[in-house]
This record gives sequence, structure tokens and C-alpha cells, in this order.
Amino acid sequence: MPLTVNVVLPIPLDRAYTYHLPDPMTDAAQVGCRVLVPLRNRRLTGVIVEEGPPADTLDFQVKDVIDVLDDVPACTSELLDLTKWIADYYVCSWGEALKTALPAGTTVESQRKIRRTNADPGDWTGHDVGRLVLQDLHEHPTTTLSAVRKRLGPAVPLSLIRRMAADDVIEVETTLSDEAVSAKTETHLRFAPAFQHREAAADLIEQLRGHKQQAVIRALAGFREEGVAEPRQADVVERADASYSTIRSLVDKGMIEKVDKEVMRSPLDDLPDPEPPPDHDLMADQQDALNAITDAVDAHRYGTFLLHGITGSGKTEVYIRALMAVLKQGRSGIILVPEIALTPQTVQRFRSHFGDQIAVLHSQMSMGERYDAWRQLRTGRARIAIGPRSAVLAPLDDLGLIVVDEEHETSYKQFDPAPRYHARDVAVMRAHLNEAVCVLGSATPSLESTMNARWGKYERLPLPERVPDSSGRTATLPEVRVLDLTVQRKKHQLDGALADPLRNAIRQRVERNEQTILLQNRRGFAPVLECEDCGWAPHCDDCSVTLTLHRGGGRGQLRCHYCGHAAQVPRQCPQCGGHDISQIGVGTQRVENELESVVPEATVLRMDRDTTSQKHGHHQILRRFRNGADILLGTQMIAKGLDFSRVTLVGVVDADVGLLFPDFRAEERTFQLLTQVAGRAGRADLQGEVILQTRNPDHSAIRYATSHDYEGFAEEALAERRQLGYPPFGHVATVEFRGPQEDRVERLAVNWTTTLRTHAGPVEVMGPEPAFIQRVQKQHRYRTLLKSRSGGAQPLQTALRRSRKAEGTPPNGYHVAIDMDALGLL
Repeated sequence: MPLTVNVVLPIPLDRAYTYHLPDPMTDAAQVGCRVLVPLRNRRLTGVIVEEGPPADTLDFQVKDVIDVLDDVPACTSELLDLTKWIADYYVCSWGEALKTALPAGTTVESQRKIRRTNADPGDWTGHDVGRLVLQDLHEHPTTTLSAVRKRLGPAVPLSLIRRMAADDVIEVETTLSDEAVSAKTETHLRFAPAFQHREAAADLIEQLRGHKQQAVIRALAGFREEGVAEPRQADVVERADASYSTIRSLVDKGMIEKVDKEVMRSPLDDLPDPEPPPDHDLMADQQDALNAITDAVDAHRYGTFLLHGITGSGKTEVYIRALMAVLKQGRSGIILVPEIALTPQTVQRFRSHFGDQIAVLHSQMSMGERYDAWRQLRTGRARIAIGPRSAVLAPLDDLGLIVVDEEHETSYKQFDPAPRYHARDVAVMRAHLNEAVCVLGSATPSLESTMNARWGKYERLPLPERVPDSSGRTATLPEVRVLDLTVQRKKHQLDGALADPLRNAIRQRVERNEQTILLQNRRGFAPVLECEDCGWAPHCDDCSVTLTLHRGGGRGQLRCHYCGHAAQVPRQCPQCGGHDISQIGVGTQRVENELESVVPEATVLRMDRDTTSQKHGHHQILRRFRNGADILLGTQMIAKGLDFSRVTLVGVVDADVGLLFPDFRAEERTFQLLTQVAGRAGRADLQGEVILQTRNPDHSAIRYATSHDYEGFAEEALAERRQLGYPPFGHVATVEFRGPQEDRVERLAVNWTTTLRTHAGPVEVMGPEPAFIQRVQKQHRYRTLLKSRSGGAQPLQTALRRSRKAEGTPPNGYHVAIDMDALGLL
């Protein structure tokens, strides 16, 4: 009976598709393998999720699988279960969730270039299909697998091609995407079998007349004496001062051979060797926390622990020792960090303990580097994955530990595209599925995690003290000073972005050869330009936001931070012709400009999205700061996780940024950001100081951050959340509607929201309303908010699924985006 398989495709449809598996592919196809399949007039890469029903029980004609793309399943059964849970919980298709778990560039049509080698075909001449493939390649020296199949028929399975390649009778180059993601190889050289004995090199040199050919043989023999039997071709060419044509001639003579070896691309190659790890005892609180975690690890018992430790309390050391316990069992681990900026520092700390067992995954790596890191983890060559959000889906077997550092960070939430998952919550579920341990670490835990600990879902492990400095003295939290900018202006002590007390404190640190971190959570030079005469301000043509002024080159440039649109800075107002155009607000570029006059002798490094867009941008800036730069100025990416012993001053240029957003989480985010950045000061022998500039010194987020009082802030904020039914005392979801014509978007939103209300049950439905930013990239946006006070997330998910089924696919060019447990309500 013909075998069928159910395949999930990376499209927003909640269903699996059934395909027939041709006989030559039955051995290669396994659950979790990627397959190339037809869908209407397209060919898509999907994943086999289960064996399909008998073909004779189906009332439709089943199409054939075109190709099986994997020798080893790309998705383990555990990842299939996890992605299915993600799809169910976050109300998206299973295919969208599976796509997130696969490396970029592998979910597209494949093409394999094949050529015959000079090796003896051996037993393949007696193999029915293998013999035909060799004859075809002799007639078509440069070809592709699809072309071979067109000439010989579809009964040329990929598994056969791979076996022939393993026997070196053919070579296969696989292109997995339009960006040519494939395994990278380097050419190495060795003596041919007949010339591999020690005396052969001298005999060859006597036979050869060409000096360059002799030099190649000498170089190859020299490498062999050094213990390198198969050196890189490039190294041999360099040592012999020869050309590649010389190498080819020696290969043609049968004296030497070329060998292609796979090269693993890794961003770790650009990092210096890590320093040896320090040897020190844990403090009592650290040891208690570690004992609780390792007890669960040793028992192979699921548990989620909230490691609530103040800044500088040694959370990372607890992570490292817990991971040691996991690796001793032969299991694997995942370390999540919220920002790419933290990855180099975190990687170096873990590399000093675990060496080459680490693979890094993050978006600034090249596609090839990410593909190689994914394969290292999938094959078990690396047992530890480190990276931001997407690393939670690393293809590790026998998972024992997942750490979510700075678990409160909003960057763990995926906003676009679907699935709009939260990596912290996925980490908890993945640990549960694997009988593993999940550790959530933070100095300012999210209110959701705090309540989960109080409700008994998580176990809270406190670290209330900083680790001792080199002299054995316990470092104290820095003193925090609040500068009321309104008062400073009245006292004529505010000229620009920095008030005089902050300026003086920066000068003192530069004079004492100490370091300063300055936070300004707005990039650019000035957030807004405005005509003094008529009030005109430049707006983006495609988004309903003002353009931000960026300096650099002449008069600078106006840029949209949502779509990237750029425009020239006008010399006069295009509306009234006036020349009085003022710059309102302060961005990181403007602060940088001001620092040049305040401390002209200082080295200032700016770290924001504009300065870190290039590969390794974060690492290069942090390396320069560690090597002695005076001031690190940046947006929120500098606020957490960084550990520099000479930082004694942290300045917050505008502590009010974010407080006025119409979002119930605005105060929590502000308190967390200020507390986290304050914790960068005084982490070693030197006493730290923090200066917050604000126009709202009496705001609760400012007051509690000033006193490092997490518990006080949490009690006040939780009381408000409980009264309003917002998380953690309820669940929220948003449905965003967007498209090119506003009236059609509004109609789509109204129809959808009406349907939602018919299926809402106990769910409160609010909207639709224009989004806070009504247009982005020429797309008009409407939002509907759903809130459920009881019954957990299920009432929301049920209402959303039923409404999506009732409304069907939106018109072409229009989109409906469901965000379960939404963080951004703008």
C-alpha cells in the first residue's frame, strides 16, 4: 500500500497536507525531516510531522513528495511537540512555528549541483541506478540533481546521491536558499597513496624539473613533518610561493590529491581567547540557590526557579555552576540573553569554563554562521546554545537546563512575524516537556514572574547582596541622586542635555581615570524639528510619525525610525518659508556632541542601533570600552548585564522617556530600566554613583528606583493591576489590522471585532481603535484589545480561533495579526 506522510508547511493555515512518498524515498523520510513538496503552482519546504492515512482511504488524489532534504531529521520529536504548543498557545499555524525553529535559508526550494570525480567508481558500476547516474554525469559534466532526474526519471533518490558522494565518486554542492546557505568547505592537499611513505618526497623532487613544483613537494613534506598530514591548499601555496596552476599540474600527474574538508563558520573566531575563570567560593545565598537548582537537575525533575538577585549579586556564577552539573550528566543547556550586546561578554564568560562546547545563535551572525551553529547543536558537537530570543528553539537533545537572564526584558517577546511568542514562557514550557530545569534571573523580575513565585508556580531564590570585591569587602549598591530638570533650569544650571551637577561628575571621573555610562533612550540628534513661526514639523510620508534629525555629513539627515525613510534637512520651512526651525528633544547624537565640549579630552563611545548595525558592532564598542575609553553613551542596550570594574558613574540623561506612553506597563518598564542601568555602577572596589535627570521626581517609578526598592514598587504596581484585571491577574491579547486603504482596514477591523464579540463569552473586547501610530510603511493600522480576568488564556484563545475561522483569510494586501499575551499595546 502506498505510504503517505502528513506535512506542515510554513504558511498561515492551520492544517497539515498529505503527500505520497515514492518508494525510493521511503528509507530516507522520517518524522521531522524537511521535504520539498508541490502546493498548487509552488514548491515549498515543509516538515513531516507524522505518517499519513492509507492512500486508498482518501477521497482526493495525493501528490508526490518531490524530495527529502535531510539525512537526519531537522526537527526532533521534542521540537515538534514544542512548536505545536507554540502554535496552539499563540494562535498561529504550526507551520509558522516550525519555520522559527529552522535555520534561516533552509525553508526554500533546493538545488543540487553534481559532478563526477576522478575516483574509481568501484561497486557503483554494478548498481542499476548508480551506473546510470555515472554515465549521465560523464555526458553532462556540470549539471543539477533536478536535471539528472529529468533525464533519468524521478527514481534517483537523494539518499543514493549522498551515498555516492560519501564514496567520493561524485561531488554534490547543495544550495538551500537564494542566499546560497550551504556547508562551507576548504581544499586541503595530501600525497597520493603511492607517495605517502617518507622517502617518496625526495624521489618526487628528483623526478620534477620545475622549481615551483619541487617547492610544493618540499612544503607538503614539511607540513607532514610538523604533524599536519593534510594542510590547507592556501597554506601550501603560500609556503612554496607557488601558484594554483602548479598544484593542478601535480594533481594531474597523480603525485598529490585534493581533499575538501568542511569548515565551521563561527563568530567566536573573532573573539580573543577567554581569560582563565577565577577560582572563588560562592557566597551562602549563591550556594543555597545553586543547591536548590542542582537538586532538581540531579533528580531529572522539572522546576522553574526565579533567581531574584540584585545587580552584581553573582547570578551568572550560579548559572555556570548549574550548567556544569547538567553537562556532567551528559545533558545540554540553553543560555538566553536579552540583547545581542550582551552576547560577546556572556560568551566569553561561559567559554572560559566550557570551551568549544558552546554555539552562538543571534541575528547579527551571517546566515552561514547561523546555519553552521544550528548543525553543531543538532549533531551534538556543541552542547550549549547561547543567544537572544530565538535560541530557545535551539535543536538540542536531552535538554537539562534553560537559563533566561534578565527575564523581565521585553526583547524576549517576538512582535513580527508570527509566532508572536515570549521566549521566557516558551523556555518554561520546554523545560517542562524535557523534565528539565528553567532558571529565570533578574534584579527586577517581571510582575508576572513575581506573582508566579508567590502562587507557587516558581520557586523564588533570593540573592540580596552583591558579591565581595577583590579585598573581600561586600560591594554596596550605588548612591542615587535625582536632578529635577525644572529646578535646574530655574537655577540656570541646565544648558543643553546635561545639567551642571552631571557635567561636573563626568569631569571628575575623567580626571580620576574612572569610567562613566550615560543612558539616553532615544537615538539620533533631535527627536523633532519644529518651525518657530507656524509649528510645522517634518513627518514621514509613509508613517504617521515625525522624522528624527541625525547628524553626520553637512546638515545631517532626517530619518524615520519605523520604515527607514530619509530626507534632507530643509533650510527653511516648506510651509511658511520661515528660517527659525528649532531642534526639540535630545537623542544620543546630541549628547555625544555636547560631551565633546564638556570633556574634550575624553574618549566617548556611542552605542545605539545606528552604531551597531554592522557585524560585530556591539563587540567592537564594548571591547574599546573595556580597553580604557572614558564614556559609554547609549540607548537601553547598555542598561543591563554589562560588568565593568572601573565604572563609578551612571548618568540617565532623561529618566522620563517611556513614562508617558499609553501602556499599562510603562511604569514597570521605566522602573526596570532605571534600576538596571543604576546597577552598572560600583560593581568592584570603587564606590558608584548614579545621577537621574527627570522632570517628574515624585513619580513612583523614579522614587522606587532611587531607593533600589523593588518590593515597594511591586506592591504598588500589583495593587493597580489587580484592580484593573491586567496581567498577572488576567490575560490580554491584541488583534492588529493593517492595509493600504484606511477605510477598508477600518471595515476589516469592525467586522472582525463584531465577530469577536459574538464568541467572546467572558472576554472583554475593546475597540477597534486607530493604533497609537496609525500608519507604518504606508500601512494603516487599527487595534482591538481583548482582556480576560478569569479562566486563564483559554477564553481568549477560543474567541480568537473561532473568529479567525469565521472571518477567513483577509483580502489580498490586508493583514490580521494576533498577539497573545501582548506586551506592546501601542
